Amino acid sequence: MSENDNIQKLESLYAAFGRGDINTILANVSDAADWGTDTVAKAVPWYGIRRGREGVADFFATLDREVEFTTFEPKVFAATGDQVFVHVDIAYKVKKNGRATSTGSVHEFTLRDTVVIRFRAFEDTASVRDAWNG
Repeated sequence: MSENDNIQKLESLYAAFGRGDINTILANVSDAADWGTDTVAKAVPWYGIRRGREGVADFFATLDREVEFTTFEPKVFAATGDQVFVHVDIAYKVKKNGRATSTGSVHEFTLRDTVVIRFRAFEDTASVRDAWNG
């Protein structure tokens, strides 16, 4: 796929997330996906690395269970080869304690044959951990 095709693919997956259509995202993720945020903030349940489509499904189920998004706005998409980088503004409330947090995040995706094989998020994990620990 071209870089523009990869960007369009990711734009469609972010739109699916905005609609709550997680099944569309899962249909576009490899069975062997490598997905997550690599951080020492291990107490935050949606952080960590998950493997496979089932791991990705668990990631989204955990997010749904633990946070209420107030902002989720992909701002910039850029690609080089099979990698797509997306800058996203995120804000949410932690359901267990009502604490709010916001962060800019850079999402890095690697695609192969039109499916996502790897995802990493880079964000202020300390502020998210502080909101989680409340």
